[in-house]
Amino acid sequence: MTPTQAMRVAGDRPRRRKHVPGQLIVRLKPAAARQIAAASLQATTSRALMAAMPDDVRGPIDFLRDNFGLQSMKPLFVVGDDEASAQPQAMALAAVHRSIARSATAPPREALAGFQIVQLKDGKVDAGILKRLRASRAVDLVEPVPNRWLSAAADPMKIRQWGLRAIRWFDRPRPGAGRVHVAVLDSGVDAGHPDLVDAIEEYRHDGNGPRDFLGHGTHVSGTIAAVVNNSVGIAGLANCRLHCWKVFDDPKRAGDDENFNFDFYSKALVAALDSNIKVINLSIGGEDHSKTEATAFAELIDAGVVISTAMGNEFEDGNPKEYPAGYVDTIGVGAVDESHRRASFSNTGKHIKLVAPGVNILSTVPRMKASFADNTSYDSWPGTSMATPHVTGAAALVYINKTKSRTAGLAVASRLIATATKLPAMRGKDFTPEYGAGLLDVAAALGRVKPARKSGRKAAKKTAKKTTKAKPARKGRK
Repeated sequence: MTPTQAMRVAGDRPRRRKHVPGQLIVRLKPAAARQIAAASLQATTSRALMAAMPDDVRGPIDFLRDNFGLQSMKPLFVVGDDEASAQPQAMALAAVHRSIARSATAPPREALAGFQIVQLKDGKVDAGILKRLRASRAVDLVEPVPNRWLSAAADPMKIRQWGLRAIRWFDRPRPGAGRVHVAVLDSGVDAGHPDLVDAIEEYRHDGNGPRDFLGHGTHVSGTIAAVVNNSVGIAGLANCRLHCWKVFDDPKRAGDDENFNFDFYSKALVAALDSNIKVINLSIGGEDHSKTEATAFAELIDAGVVISTAMGNEFEDGNPKEYPAGYVDTIGVGAVDESHRRASFSNTGKHIKLVAPGVNILSTVPRMKASFADNTSYDSWPGTSMATPHVTGAAALVYINKTKSRTAGLAVASRLIATATKLPAMRGKDFTPEYGAGLLDVAAALGRVKPARKSGRKAAKKTAKKTTKAKPARKGRK
């Protein structure tokens, strides 16, 4: 049995790593990074560069090189950075300088300056090492690279799009969202899928091939933006423009698990800062809080980007708080089934904002067999990953006639939360850790239709009868 197959067997899932092995994020204080950037412009020889490197910077670099096999340094949050990784050997000190200089001058925001991603040959990084690095007066932050995984519980079965009825997508005419741009940061996308080919504005898979080996990103993308009324397949929530970024590396061998690429993920995040991207879908999660990631999220929200995030599928494995759903002002999305009850796998917590359909969700999958899918072209999956793009699509519809700004982005998120349907299981409360503010209500969020203050039990039972009963969610991939 391959590792991938093992992870899809209920009750046989190995514990995921909280951090990416062998990688650290080191942020130099912006003043120190700018000092090195200035020296790089003036120095003409390697000896001059060595002399210009402050001891408080050179010390941590030498420590990592001599003790842990420092292999490379790259600046984070730098879009379009095609330079080779900085090799830390003495003869390549100029490359180290260039990496630090780029981190000081190239990021789009001051708050994102000075960050480096460091690759070590020895993957064992403990608290003592972090403490040693943090002791340098030039170092502002040191943390392990947080691992992230996909929030789909892969137990697919075919079923109709009951989720669109549940969120009242059919209850009123929807405005055209062709000018709204949405980013999907995931496992990739089948860009030639007949239900997606006309929706994709760009597909970035730098360093990896275009194939979506897992199928996860293709499934998420279909729920958001599968072309409506094209006589093919399914309907997506919004006819918006998709910017798809592949933030998981291709497997090196058949059956290998996917590896989260934080470097490319950081580029995808900052690409939304000064672009026309208004909404980001993150159907991913991990248990470790990252100050670096949180800093990027704060900048995105300040720029007016709405961030829709999956709560995670580990309720039966301790119900941990997961990120990025745990960050302030993101829209943490939980999953409900056809009876409008919390899906058994869906995580709960005070940070949840609302819930959306997340069991037996029919959407697009790659035309070539993907490891998460039992079928090609279309498949039905459960997971908070499948609930999240419902909210993303709704956010795109609400954001249509608003200029991108912090005020507008927060207003869109608030609108989706304020108009959510209160469910019977909430027992009259405005908020619960299981359901947040309630079930996403697209018709109410778009206005001119009264909110469905309570989702009736009869209606829920009627919906459930029209659908096939879901299999229990496997404790496999998220």
